[in-house]
Amino acid sequence: MNSLNFARSFEPFRCVTRNIMLITLLVTNTAGAQSLPINMPAKPFGELPHPPAPDYTDQRNWAALPSRLDAADVTPENDLFGDQQENALVDAFYIHPTTYRSAASWNQPLDDERTNQWTDESVIARQAAVFNACCRVFAPRYRQATAAGVVAPPAMRAMEAYELAWQDVRAAFLHYMRHENNGRPFIIVGHSQGAAHVERWLKEFWPQSAYREKLVAAYAIGVSFSEKTLDELGGGIPVCATPTDTGCFISWNAFERTGDPSQYLAASIARHQQRHGTSEGSIVACVNPLTFSLNEPTATPSVNLGSLPARRGVGLAETLKNGVSLPRTDSGRIGASCEDGILRVDGTPKEGYAIVSLPAGMLHFNEFDLFYQNIRVNAVTRSKAFFQH
Repeated sequence: MNSLNFARSFEPFRCVTRNIMLITLLVTNTAGAQSLPINMPAKPFGELPHPPAPDYTDQRNWAALPSRLDAADVTPENDLFGDQQENALVDAFYIHPTTYRSAASWNQPLDDERTNQWTDESVIARQAAVFNACCRVFAPRYRQATAAGVVAPPAMRAMEAYELAWQDVRAAFLHYMRHENNGRPFIIVGHSQGAAHVERWLKEFWPQSAYREKLVAAYAIGVSFSEKTLDELGGGIPVCATPTDTGCFISWNAFERTGDPSQYLAASIARHQQRHGTSEGSIVACVNPLTFSLNEPTATPSVNLGSLPARRGVGLAETLKNGVSLPRTDSGRIGASCEDGILRVDGTPKEGYAIVSLPAGMLHFNEFDLFYQNIRVNAVTRSKAFFQH
């Protein structure tokens, strides 16, 4: 694939996430603002060694597999379902967001245990594990692009780092299909960089009937998708209009009610116009994760079945061995409303939660845990509905 196609493939993720990071960098010294370090590799992609490609027959190259104890097996203390992977009739293929921030390489070496542990604690336990009530959970480790990719100038060729990452995700998915799927329906789910890889999955695999007929739903969270993009993506995929629709697409991008998503939306619209040559169809898709219904874009806190507070170390080897679970979820604390393509969140807690409130009020890092139990219930509901359609 040439460099132009690299850029086109990952520009949706790059433009939106670059906007997030640039805002963060600009206000690092502002009182109350939070930011993550951006460490730029010293040389362009291709001028630094690439980490070795993963062998997906080796279990060490998977963050989650249903055949072993791992971070995707944890459940909240008050969960009504428990880990149902042993009996699940559906699978979830989960693609994690960016957790690698080093400047040593454009892509994560898979023997980087510090990053692997952070991946397990921060997202496998708090995002992938959402799906263990409906599904066997598969989550590959992959040579993810480092966080600096979203702010790197074109001369650094950072888009090629995302392409390398996608090739790993693709290889892991094909390994799963050949050796684990056995004709089972599946959910594809990704957050942030992972959502960009979901888009690549839809471009390549959604047009093929063998995959289309088995897709329960695609959850691509934390990257904006316009209506026209979805109409054309892989031949077109509909937004899930009800909690029981299948073969459809789900996305949301969360901001605090008091935040200002105008710059985020402006970047999304500009990207849409660049991609399609028109402003027509530029409305950003938003499915409220408290209702999963396009006819119910607004939900009060009473509809929230349970948000997930913080607990350090869940999902790590020692805590798994000791049986440490996720904390109890809190119901009725947080409401949300889809407005102009943005999920506006009401009642975001300030204590006891792992809230990373980015500048402009973006809640990018909390787009699963604030709605944890509603996502969990919906995945069960939607999986059951698949067999009734």
